[in-house]
Amino acid sequence: MLPLPQLCALWGCLLTAVHLGQCVTCSDKQYLQGGECCDLCQPGNRLVSHCTALEKTQCQPCDSGEFSAHWNREIRCHQHRHCELNQGLQVKKEGTAVSDTVCTCKEGQHCASKECETCAQHTPCGPGFGVVQMATETTDTVCQPCPVGFFSNGSSLFEKCHPWTSCEDQKLMVLREGTSQTDTLCGFQPRMRALLVIPVVMVILITIFVVFLYIKKVVKKPKDNEVLPPEARGQDPVEIEDYPGHNTAAPVQETLHGCQPVAQEDGKESRISVQERQVTGSMALKPLV
Repeated sequence: MLPLPQLCALWGCLLTAVHLGQCVTCSDKQYLQGGECCDLCQPGNRLVSHCTALEKTQCQPCDSGEFSAHWNREIRCHQHRHCELNQGLQVKKEGTAVSDTVCTCKEGQHCASKECETCAQHTPCGPGFGVVQMATETTDTVCQPCPVGFFSNGSSLFEKCHPWTSCEDQKLMVLREGTSQTDTLCGFQPRMRALLVIPVVMVILITIFVVFLYIKKVVKKPKDNEVLPPEARGQDPVEIEDYPGHNTAAPVQETLHGCQPVAQEDGKESRISVQERQVTGSMALKPLV
């Protein structure tokens, strides 16, 4: 046990320390310096000199390109962040005296870390996978395998899995079952396919027949400007008479129906009577038995 004088001295020191501690308690916007509570510098400012018993804390605004976001007693402000274009970053929000520059990734990319110092390309969901959550500025694409009854046949950053086609709703039969990467293949039943083909063939055949009849009718139609022979029109032959200057000595050709031309001899009568011509014409038009 300590002697009484030393014990009294110890208690005195303890009481003094408790008394001094109660006197130097500072607020949340102050700090203890040399037994004095000095004010902290406001955001956007930096410390120049500490306070004294006679002067308050001396602060100064941050320079251009610097900032101070909190109450502080720092002698330097922080530099604004630089968004590296080579890393895929771009400025989202310019920095101020009280806030830092905010960087973000370019379109199609996301931050590779929480600090967003570099960027990475969004990952597309490949065949057989669908998008559950699309990528953002800070997160990558979330994919999941397509469940039974759904498929995805391509890579995409936003498409979900598509449901299989229902062949029953289209009155078709299933030719091939769907998978996680392919859709169900539907087709006609054999009987139904025949019912569809037969009417088409009938229409084609009827069209060909109608066109054939039309062409045949046009080809057999007589021409309006066709000249029929006198015998067919029932007219009498024209008698050839002598006229002045006519050479009676020249041979006259007579054409009999179905025969070659015949020339009369010189000096003979070159005129055939009308009665003889009529008899010849009637004999030519008489049908053969």
